[in-house]
Amino acid sequence: MTNVMQKLLGAFSRKDHGQDAKLSDARLSLRVVYNRFRQMLNCNNHALEIMADMGDKLGGNYIFDINYIKKSYSEFSDTLFQSLYNLNALSQNKYLYLHRVFERINTQVDRILQDQQPLDLKETVMFYKNITWEMADEVGGKNAALAEAGNYLNLNIPDGFAITAGAFREFIAYNHIDEQIESLRKKYTRNGDGIDDSFFPEVQQVIRNGRLPKHMEAALERSLATMNGGNGKPCFVAVRSSAQREDTETSFAGQFETVLNVPAEITSLTAAYKKVVASLYCPEAMAYLKHAGAEDVSPMAMSVGCVKMVDSRVSGVMYSIDPNDIDKDIVIISANWGLGTTVAEGSVDADVYIVGKNEPFNIIERKIGKKAVMDVCDPGGGIKNVPVTEDDRKRQCLSDAQIRDLARHATVIEHYFKKPQDIEWAVNDKGEPSFLQCRPLNISAGQDNPSKDILCSCLQKYKVIMERQGIIACRGIGAGKVFVLRRMEDLKDFKCGSVLVAKHDSSQFIKIMPKAAAIITEIGTPTSHMANIAREFRVPTIVNAAMAAGVLQDGEEVTVDADDNKVYAGTVRELLRYNITEDINLAEEKEFRILKKILRYMTPLNLTDRAHFTAGACQTFHDILRFIHEKGVEELTTNTSRYKEILSDNAAVRLDAPTPVDICVVDIGGGLYGSNGKAAPEHITSVPFKAIVEGMGLPGIWRHREDSIAMPVAPVKRKTPALCYDGDNVAVVSQEYVNLTLRLGNYFMMLDCYCGENIKDNHVYFRFAAETPSNSDTSRLIGAILMELDMRVNTKGGVVIARADNITRLEMETLLNHLGRLAAHTRQFNAMQCNDQTIRHYATNFLGGNYDYSEA
Repeated sequence: MTNVMQKLLGAFSRKDHGQDAKLSDARLSLRVVYNRFRQMLNCNNHALEIMADMGDKLGGNYIFDINYIKKSYSEFSDTLFQSLYNLNALSQNKYLYLHRVFERINTQVDRILQDQQPLDLKETVMFYKNITWEMADEVGGKNAALAEAGNYLNLNIPDGFAITAGAFREFIAYNHIDEQIESLRKKYTRNGDGIDDSFFPEVQQVIRNGRLPKHMEAALERSLATMNGGNGKPCFVAVRSSAQREDTETSFAGQFETVLNVPAEITSLTAAYKKVVASLYCPEAMAYLKHAGAEDVSPMAMSVGCVKMVDSRVSGVMYSIDPNDIDKDIVIISANWGLGTTVAEGSVDADVYIVGKNEPFNIIERKIGKKAVMDVCDPGGGIKNVPVTEDDRKRQCLSDAQIRDLARHATVIEHYFKKPQDIEWAVNDKGEPSFLQCRPLNISAGQDNPSKDILCSCLQKYKVIMERQGIIACRGIGAGKVFVLRRMEDLKDFKCGSVLVAKHDSSQFIKIMPKAAAIITEIGTPTSHMANIAREFRVPTIVNAAMAAGVLQDGEEVTVDADDNKVYAGTVRELLRYNITEDINLAEEKEFRILKKILRYMTPLNLTDRAHFTAGACQTFHDILRFIHEKGVEELTTNTSRYKEILSDNAAVRLDAPTPVDICVVDIGGGLYGSNGKAAPEHITSVPFKAIVEGMGLPGIWRHREDSIAMPVAPVKRKTPALCYDGDNVAVVSQEYVNLTLRLGNYFMMLDCYCGENIKDNHVYFRFAAETPSNSDTSRLIGAILMELDMRVNTKGGVVIARADNITRLEMETLLNHLGRLAAHTRQFNAMQCNDQTIRHYATNFLGGNYDYSEA
């Protein structure tokens, strides 16, 4: 429905006033459209509640099984489908394409529930810049984590691509390798003693003898050319394993093959690829997988990473925490000259630096190793081991500034992945760091958590600042300095590891979630878009914590316990330790892994940029829900035409309020009570419309023409007995909804609002347009006032668009009252000449209740 409001009001435009049946049908039609909108909101909210409950299970405080997952997902998908149906009913099937998006995602989730692999990506190759975290099944844990570090954290990672798990399966099928493996398995299986070790080298030889399908070979050649950039210089790559479970809950550290410094041409890459794939079948990997709880490696597909070699002057490994004593707030960095292989394999006495984990990242301890040898790239390919010069053996590999910078990056990566990290890095001749791998750090056994009773006893020595003052949206524990958000644009100043404290929740917080230790909002719900994103990023979050911004001081060090709904003064190390070890134990459960896989297709939110807000951009169910909500509201707010037809007295009444402008009021259910041909303020039962009218009726807000620099409002012509309307001022109302359009002088305004008890339904959309470019100063002033009212504002030329949502009914009524005053007062601003100083002056006056703009 391109012009919903036009069609709604058109249903009331009847020249034959004697046809009561038609008028009754018109009223019903309008109500049906509105009810569709309400049904859509209800379905959206229910779907978000289910998604929130499923996400909450990953917090580790609930026991659940596969039946819970299947039942919850079934209810979720049915509810989402109903919401999508209502949107298309509301818009006359404008968004049918969304059904295709829904089915594509639903198919992937159904395959996971049936214990099948998700459908393969069509691409043989995926470049890192195009990989998102939900693609982990197709690109493997190592590739996915490295791509995330580059794409979400903007860290410097080498150019590279993943040869997908789908390509692996195609390679296996093309060469009938599964059949050959099964034959060898039967040949080498000994009764009661398992498989003979001779099985493994023969399987590896079968894989190395395989041939790539022609289209796969062509795809790899194109990818190598793209990565090389066509500059003619020799290019070398590292070819690394990235099995589906590698570098996730199970690290498989050192179990699979890595081939370094491979010439970037198809013959060498093909040989290296097959060597890496063949390492899937080695005795060590088999033993490791059995230790991790699996019986066979056959179901585990092997993606392979292909990345440009970094010209490393110094390389090494760092841990974002001490794995032997997680109570220590330190980063451990090991370094050697050349490539990092000597450090990873432990074949050299490397430098070791112990660094404090917080600003200014003080170097606590340093040990200068002997560093007798190093690995370097051979100009013809491969690597070689060479001696280190006597001078380099005696001095540390890294400058103090580089050490602190690496430690800072380690904390950023840990905050993003929400668990301690094992990170491989390299520094080039220019001193620039690159990150080659990040995976969960294995914590030493024996660091068991204290019992609940002992933990509670330890916590008694810490001061509780807030307790039970909000609702837990995402469980977990985080500690850091408080960052109180006053204005949305201040998010750019948010520092890694801080605790965000804000008045309202907002999906815009996605910008800082990778760096946030925790989030607390004064207003919000655990089923909002922001809350779902917080669960996606696993950021401990408490919402609806009234007065949090007043209780928590900017820069204050706190620990947020979003398991027990408390905020402590200072850093509570016992809780941080408990959180780390409990999380690691939970991740081993099969149901946890299944639910986490499914939520990859549900919770990520990609539709945060309105410039790319299309049905085709929806990649997850959360995207679809967000799109449905925004487009549903848009269907009720779009109104670009003028209404010129007569509205019957039986369908609309005139607003009888102390304003010099006539407004036609159309009640679609519960918006008016007891009105008879006209609606006085006491007849208005629409919550949002009543607040607007009260603002518009404020004494002194409408100034006389002789005192004003504004043009007069054109009088509305009337006929008797019917109400005549010239097409500019109309309000469509229900008990909780209003859509108001106004023309005042040279200005056009539209306000669409839902205001009820459910915070996540509440929204305001305000649009102001000046007829001529000369009114742009007025638009800037309107925009400045709206920003001070905590609305999200976009000003372009003479048009201002402002939005607000997820706020309480009381806050909504206050905001609407101000918008009513602003609507009435815009006449004062006509032809006003403003600079930045006068705009601030006028905005301050308006918000302070001074409505005299005759002089600056």
